[in-house]
Amino acid sequence: MRYRSFRSSIRYKLSVFLMAAILLPIAASILISYFYTKHSLKEDAIRENSNTIRQGTTSLIGQLNGMNNVSLYVYNNIRMTNSLYNILLQGRSDFMIENNIYSGLHAIEQSAKDIQQVYLYSDLADQSWLLIDGYLKREPGGEGLTGHFEQPLDKNDPFLEPPHPSHNYGMEEFPYSPSNTVFTIHRPVYRAPLKERIGVLSVDFKLDGFRSIMNMLYDKGEENIYLLDDTGTVIYTSREEEIGTKPDYAWLRHARYSFAGAGYFDWSGDDGFNGIVVFEKFELIGRIWIVAKQIPDSYLYSNASSVLRINLLVLLTFLFIAIAAALFVSVMVTAPIKRLTESIRKIKLGKLQFDGLERSDEVGVLGSAIKNMVDTIDNLIMRELRLELANKDNQLKALQAQINPHFIFNTLQSIGSVALHHKVPRIYELTSSLGLMMRYNMNTDEPVVPLSKEIAHVQAYLELQQQRFKDRLRYSIEIVGDPDLSTSVPKMILQPLVENCFKHGFESAEQAVISISVADDSGMLGITVTDNGPGVTPERLQELQRQIARGNLGGTEGSSIGLINVISRLRLFYNDKAAVTIGHAKPRGFSVHLGIPLTEGAVHHESADRG
Repeated sequence: MRYRSFRSSIRYKLSVFLMAAILLPIAASILISYFYTKHSLKEDAIRENSNTIRQGTTSLIGQLNGMNNVSLYVYNNIRMTNSLYNILLQGRSDFMIENNIYSGLHAIEQSAKDIQQVYLYSDLADQSWLLIDGYLKREPGGEGLTGHFEQPLDKNDPFLEPPHPSHNYGMEEFPYSPSNTVFTIHRPVYRAPLKERIGVLSVDFKLDGFRSIMNMLYDKGEENIYLLDDTGTVIYTSREEEIGTKPDYAWLRHARYSFAGAGYFDWSGDDGFNGIVVFEKFELIGRIWIVAKQIPDSYLYSNASSVLRINLLVLLTFLFIAIAAALFVSVMVTAPIKRLTESIRKIKLGKLQFDGLERSDEVGVLGSAIKNMVDTIDNLIMRELRLELANKDNQLKALQAQINPHFIFNTLQSIGSVALHHKVPRIYELTSSLGLMMRYNMNTDEPVVPLSKEIAHVQAYLELQQQRFKDRLRYSIEIVGDPDLSTSVPKMILQPLVENCFKHGFESAEQAVISISVADDSGMLGITVTDNGPGVTPERLQELQRQIARGNLGGTEGSSIGLINVISRLRLFYNDKAAVTIGHAKPRGFSVHLGIPLTEGAVHHESADRG
């Protein structure tokens, strides 16, 4: 409830408004800056990487063309008898031929620095030669090509063997055989112009050329780059363990099967990669090649993330300042309003006193207006109260004027004397009790009396009722312990409670039992009145208890003073410190308990005496 009340307060709303007015523009500026930076970084990255890939593709085309041209060296000097072409065409294999073959293979090996070894097979002589670092080895047959060479369908194209571990082409006891991953071009040699194959030239290239070109196209440790042929086999990649394999990445398939010759696309897939892929395709040596580069979002937007962190730090700093400023401003603005509402709350509780606010702003003007209104209401209430008291006093005096107390008392004494003269003492006792009651009731000069007088009055009342109901009524007045019976109490607080017992609890009972007990209860004077009547229904009891708890006691009912009137006077007399408890009596009936503070009663008694 307090939280709901706080949320509906002006201070809360003002604080929220001030913080929103400060933070929302800052947050919006940070978000706009962040997304604009991301967009700019993405556009710049796409443009720069597309240019880089395009330049790298040009270098790769040169690299592959160079490799292809090296394999075409077998057709050089076709008119010379000692050329490799003519040697294969003759199908000879003697010592002089071997020297020429060595010279030709050595010339091919020296034509490019990436060449690891050169292999030559003669179909007509069924002879193989292998040259590694100047060492030439000869073996009969061409078993070294088995599983590595496939005859191209188009005789103009060589067979390109994807990267694989180097081998000796079946040459045994070769003195030196380095182990590297190589890319091999197998060039079939044909008899011109019949297109009849007369041999095969195989050149193994180390991947250093691809590596040097590709390393310039990506940032190691952050990005990845791939060079693939049209079968999806990796010729080179930054992930060297995948060289020569066919990785089944969805983003790589998307790039391969794209109809565009070059471009980019965003990717967010189940393979754990989220970012941009830039690719370019080119056609060379009868194949479609593709260069694809991965750029992860984490790397691409690292600068944007740094800017965002800086902006968030700025935002948190401003947030702290904004909260402090908002709270300070809201407190300064709403403090007088809170004082104003607190004063109004006290007025609602009945304290018609209002201290004005010494301010010249709108709140001060409102406070002055409320103070004038409260003063006016207080004057009106006091005037109406005095008028009501005067009317009550006039009514009481008019009643007293109608009945001459001395005449009534003298008459009752005469009746008592006659009763004694005729030896009927009971009549004398009843008339004496009635006289005491009337004297007690008509004495308006004593609004406050000692408790002993109140008990004597209720006893006289019960004596008269006893005469009326005979054996159907039994009552008791019990003084428990040593209570102070001189305690001042408001007049007529017990007799209305006892009267209610007759009014509500004596109709159906065969014998009515009324008990009054007075006891000292821990600094309080406890008075309990019980009867054995039918009591009240639970609903009526809850209604009475709610009325007592709320203080909504109303006035009197009919001509009877009643329970509600007794409770009202007790609370007024004891400043709401008197306790009143109602409930069911055991085994049946109704019970009223009055708790009277001893000290408060003394104070009021002294005030009444001084009055």
